[in-house]
Amino acid sequence: MKYKHSLIILPIFFILFLFAGCVGVSPQIKPFALQPLKVEKGSPEKSFWHDQVNYPFPVKYARARDSKGEEWEVAYMDEYYGVEAKPGVLVLIHGKGSFGGYFGYVMKVALENGLRVIVPDLPHCGKSIPGNLNKPLSRSLQDTREVLHDIIVRQLGVKRATYMGHSMGGQWVLGYALTYPAAVGKIILESSAGLEEYPVKIKAGNKEILMFDDSQKDMKSWKIVWGTRLKEGLLQDEEYLRNFYYFKYKNPQTGRIEPSRTGFFINDTEYARYFTEVRIALNQANKREHYNFCAEDARDIYSLGIEVRKDDPQSIYKKIKNISVPIFLTFGDKDPLIPTPLSGKSNLQWDIIKPVYEVLKKAGNTPLVKVYDGAGHFIHTDFPEHYARDVVSFVLESKVGQLDDIAEYRAPEIEFPETVRPFFEQYRRDILTYDMKKISVHYAANFRQDGCARDAFLKMLNNNIRFVNSYEIKLTKFEPDINNPHIVFIDGSVDLGPVTVPFADRSMIIKENGVWKWYGNQK
Repeated sequence: MKYKHSLIILPIFFILFLFAGCVGVSPQIKPFALQPLKVEKGSPEKSFWHDQVNYPFPVKYARARDSKGEEWEVAYMDEYYGVEAKPGVLVLIHGKGSFGGYFGYVMKVALENGLRVIVPDLPHCGKSIPGNLNKPLSRSLQDTREVLHDIIVRQLGVKRATYMGHSMGGQWVLGYALTYPAAVGKIILESSAGLEEYPVKIKAGNKEILMFDDSQKDMKSWKIVWGTRLKEGLLQDEEYLRNFYYFKYKNPQTGRIEPSRTGFFINDTEYARYFTEVRIALNQANKREHYNFCAEDARDIYSLGIEVRKDDPQSIYKKIKNISVPIFLTFGDKDPLIPTPLSGKSNLQWDIIKPVYEVLKKAGNTPLVKVYDGAGHFIHTDFPEHYARDVVSFVLESKVGQLDDIAEYRAPEIEFPETVRPFFEQYRRDILTYDMKKISVHYAANFRQDGCARDAFLKMLNNNIRFVNSYEIKLTKFEPDINNPHIVFIDGSVDLGPVTVPFADRSMIIKENGVWKWYGNQK
């Protein structure tokens, strides 16, 4: 499959305002064109990443060692089409299970505006997989920071740059700025990890499961806890990926394709399609490269978690206040992945953005914050033009239009209406007994949840109830049905102890014979 780009030519005499609220005068730019985004069907006989995937610009390779002495090969794009001897530099760091090629549109707009752009693939990701097949999968994010610092600062001579990170890449950038403050001039965080903390262990009934413990630094110990996650990644087929990436899933009860609350791409744009085709083609490609991609995608959950543990005084989250350079903090208002269930947080604006904003403001470094309406976790693919313009505006002028007013953020929780408080309190008491006979009484006879009828849902609940050791509801919506006052729509989240989870879309309770019961979402 191929996606083609048109030739982009900006005459050097062309002076205008390219973007509202972005750059003032267009710089002198040499003509350049993006490479076709070619994705070939995977072939086990070839290197998938070397031979079957094109990035939007030519890929170079460099080698560097981490502090443990391990040498890594890093693939990267490094482009500049201006005429300045010392241009501004933008470094883009991809997220978990991703690769630098998906930043093509941000690169294009940045290059048109006279910036030099460097986009590496972290070791064991994208085109940095083939040259590191025999390297330890247990590498840490700090290992990769050390390697990229050597390549970008020492080998490429970029002493100071703006660093932008997406998702896991955001946490990578935060850690990099704390480790190498002289190398970072500004920070852009897109749907960033690192802005919440996680427990080291969770309870499952009478057992404790270690989630982010030092004992799991070796892969053998790590697989005891995380091996299922790796197996799931290896089994993700084309149908699953096409559904999941676009907020859909196949209902196991009915076989129908239905909407999902979780996914990657809200808008079907060029780089969303490119990312999807790369991941699907990888399934049929070189088996070793496929395994390493899936292994590191799963392993990096742990790599992220050990840097932001609640009981760690050196957690990156606790040290954000020490970052003094300008920060542009961005999220999509429909981000389904942040907050993450393990953090115990439930609201993006109130639980994630506002606390970080207040900490930085108190430290004298008030960040710019923008939440994009209608965007998910991948803002730069959901709204490529809009987001790229904002990125360039921040890099060049430290200005961005239509910022959020954090003072307007309000806690979303509402009080329990007294009419239903006894129902919720009794349900809480009963679910903590793990007694399914008591629990089942609270479900309406025609309960239905995402295609699961009452009995199927209760069976699924019974299989997972051992992980529940708390039950605290935060309501953000309580709206009676205008056509039937005995049905109420609710929204919010439930703290189950190990995780905090949102209510399913359109969750309802119903009054049956004068008694409130769970009604599901009737989907």
